[in-house]
Amino acid sequence: MNHWKFAAAASLLVLAIATGVSAQDVQIYPGAKQFTPPADEKAMQAMPPGATETIYFTHDPYSKVVAFYQSLGKVRTPPWLKKGATLPNGKPLKETFFIVDGSTTLTFSKSWAKIQRPYVGAIDMEGSTQDYHDVRDVTAIFVIQKKQGEWPER
Repeated sequence: MNHWKFAAAASLLVLAIATGVSAQDVQIYPGAKQFTPPADEKAMQAMPPGATETIYFTHDPYSKVVAFYQSLGKVRTPPWLKKGATLPNGKPLKETFFIVDGSTTLTFSKSWAKIQRPYVGAIDMEGSTQDYHDVRDVTAIFVIQKKQGEWPER
């Protein structure tokens, strides 16, 4: 009987490796629900080759979600992130980035998350003015994962 348990465990391990499941996967905040943006919504940021982005929403406070991810990874602030960013209505746009795979930068990380409140579906430039679309008063969790072997790597 132990032989069957070992065979089943080995099969699960092979399946996990084959499907890319690893200890570096980003944990999802408890109770957050996956969100699929409308097909016509423009991407806010360009994804590197081989990277995937999955978005989750929660109504929990931004600070509570950030505290959850602080226990899982390192906070990294991209050099291009504008401190004190606000929406046209004056409300703050809060963003925090977490690396969960031990990498030192977002560029070389295979697994990282961005916590943001509020969610902004797209930003268009109208002259020198930014036009925000699909703004939602939720805490958004953007999970970015890059396949092994895709550029850039270190």
